[in-house]
Amino acid sequence: MIRRVPQPPLNPALRGREQHDFWAGFVVVLIGLLLVVCGAKHLTAVETSDGGTASETQLVKALSFGGLQFPEQVAPPPPPRSGDPAALVQWAQKNPAPKWKVRVDTAAAAPCPT
Repeated sequence: MIRRVPQPPLNPALRGREQHDFWAGFVVVLIGLLLVVCGAKHLTAVETSDGGTASETQLVKALSFGGLQFPEQVAPPPPPRSGDPAALVQWAQKNPAPKWKVRVDTAAAAPCPT
């Protein structure tokens, strides 16, 4: 048989308020927004023709619109016309052979031919 256990009297003024804490949800939403913003603006190690660093979306757009530049496409400045060997040496020091590097042309607008 069930027997009732006597309960102590409750004073409503001394009871703790039931409240919902929003900080945990707020922090989770803030971290989510931060990840979305950082993921959308994720930078790559590829430099742009403007001199900055390309984001992933710029890299994908350049790949699909033919905006990738390779070193053999970017012509170095012409050597000096004078026959001065010192000027040629100085030009060679300022303009070494291009390393294999890809640049993103952010102004490319021609669609990919494939």
